[in-house]
Amino acid sequence: MSSCTEVVVDHEKGVVICAETGEVIEENNIVLGPDWRAFNAEEWQRRAHSEVISQAVHDTGLTTDIGVNDISSTLVSHREYMKMIKLRQLNKKMRVSKQDRKLVEALSKLNHVCAVLGVPEQVKETAAVILKRIFYALQPRKDDLLPIALISVIFSTRKHGIPMRIKQLLNEFGVPEDKYWKLLSEIHVKVDVSEFKSYNDPRAFLPTIISNLKASQKVYMLSSKIIEVLKKNGLTEGKDPAGIAAAVVYIAATVLDEKKTQKEVARAANVTEVTVRNRYRDIVDKILVTVYI
Repeated sequence: MSSCTEVVVDHEKGVVICAETGEVIEENNIVLGPDWRAFNAEEWQRRAHSEVISQAVHDTGLTTDIGVNDISSTLVSHREYMKMIKLRQLNKKMRVSKQDRKLVEALSKLNHVCAVLGVPEQVKETAAVILKRIFYALQPRKDDLLPIALISVIFSTRKHGIPMRIKQLLNEFGVPEDKYWKLLSEIHVKVDVSEFKSYNDPRAFLPTIISNLKASQKVYMLSSKIIEVLKKNGLTEGKDPAGIAAAVVYIAATVLDEKKTQKEVARAANVTEVTVRNRYRDIVDKILVTVYI
């Protein structure tokens, strides 16, 4: 190696040059920097930060983008420019394979459901993971994609402790109940979703019901205590949590002399009067509520 005291490193060509004599001291060095160039802060910001990794996209967001806009401002021939445009179009077509088209449509429906419901981003990501697991296990038909998207969202919201009414969702998105329950039964048989199974706490529905009824904080506190007793004695299992919450609020309001009709409570909880009446009978037959004045 030369005894040169001042060297210049050309990172683009991977060579080390002596500044005094112009001799190439080293060559074919591996450049560890990025494989792209940026000529201003905007280009650097765009190229240095890749797209966010997301399960809500079929390829999790790991894709290649051919930037035609950057080429148009440089001194390239029209022929080369058109060639890059064709490459960009071809790249977009190749991004989604024939086998993934149905999965892309399913994820599109999932994203639409999440956007309409306004659920948090982490709920959507969990729902996408569930949907992919269900999709690869069942290979569903095209008309089953929306029900599967709804099932995935419901599993995810329960996992994250967000109250969600199944019947309300089915009505909102026009999914028949028989199709939903049939698909759900098939999923429980063929797909391992045990890690995503979770039961909604009836207390999660209390704030909405209390707010709709314009009841006092005392009704909320007593309702919460009653539900806690019901859970300890295993009396909430296998029952609709919203129905339990509605019946408990009805009991608490009656005990505290803030009387509400079953019809008012049912409307506030978005359940039927029959549900409130049945859950009310179940509760008063099994527990005793004592209020000390």
